[in-house]
Amino acid sequence: MTERDETRTARVRRAPKIGVFIGVGAMVGIVVTVAVTTSFPADPNVGMWATVAYMSLFGVTAGVVLGAIAALIADRVSRRRAQVVTVERGRVTADAAPAAPTAAETAPVEPEPEAQPEPEKNPGDSASDPT
Repeated sequence: MTERDETRTARVRRAPKIGVFIGVGAMVGIVVTVAVTTSFPADPNVGMWATVAYMSLFGVTAGVVLGAIAALIADRVSRRRAQVVTVERGRVTADAAPAAPTAAETAPVEPEPEAQPEPEKNPGDSASDPT
């Protein structure tokens, strides 16, 4: 059998994880929403946390959108910084078939018997004392 090596070029880059950017954007959105909402007086008819929950719909959405935009920008920058490298692909074949396992390798292993704990002796128990 003949071996054939191939040489090609490939682009190598560090691509950002878009899900992480979106998750961080959502967390930043909720933190900013809580900070902005609690800085104003609450409506006594609705309550502070109901207002925070309602406003977080907008804050989290804005954070997710900004996180996705940041991820797209980071992806575009990583494409510009990609490097072209030469990759060599070869095939490795074994010279001989592997040897069959020996009898010692295939023999079943018997478990060792477990030691039985001795019964505890109570000083006041005369029935268990042989003397």
